[in-house]
Amino acid sequence: MRFAIHLVQALHAFNAILALILFALLLSVVCSIKSFVENGAEIAGFGNYNHFNFPATQVYMFIPTISSLFYSIILAVDVSPRYPTWTPSKSLCASIVCVAGSILLAALFPLIPGADVMTFPDASIDCSWKDYMEWYTIYGNADAFPWVGKMDSACSSFTVAVVMAWILAAGWLCQASIYVRRCMKSLILRTAHTGTLFILIFFKSEQFTVVLL
Repeated sequence: MRFAIHLVQALHAFNAILALILFALLLSVVCSIKSFVENGAEIAGFGNYNHFNFPATQVYMFIPTISSLFYSIILAVDVSPRYPTWTPSKSLCASIVCVAGSILLAALFPLIPGADVMTFPDASIDCSWKDYMEWYTIYGNADAFPWVGKMDSACSSFTVAVVMAWILAAGWLCQASIYVRRCMKSLILRTAHTGTLFILIFFKSEQFTVVLL
């Protein structure tokens, strides 16, 4: 039996790969910041104090990314789109639109000045959070304190993550448009079919009335 992948399945698989890359980038940001804070706290005499308030826009980005990853994997193995009569349910269409919207917001928020309390009034993509406790300025010599460069790595990874989020959002919006179009087509056909049946029933009832008269 020949195995073929439908375009919709391929798009789901592509979005799953993008979501996995985005998730890895976000983890890279967390690991780099954690290393910076731990080393900074140790050399500043704070001991085990390694608390860091991550930008809310970055934390929020994790939620739709993980949702997108698992949802895309599940939909990628669904063979339903291969059938010519395939019609997605309204619930499925609505859920895909919601995920696409959440990813779009995750990509948009880091670009909006003041959207993140931690970086207010700047946008979080400007990486004003790099100078945490002013350690980035105080220990700015990368040769003497190599761990300072971790914040630069975190900023670079976060910038790439935002770009990747936009690509993922575009993929999901394309996916949502396919599903919505299918749903609308099915709705129009059902409405037309219902209207035709109503006209036929009405016509037959009128004809039956005439015969009775």
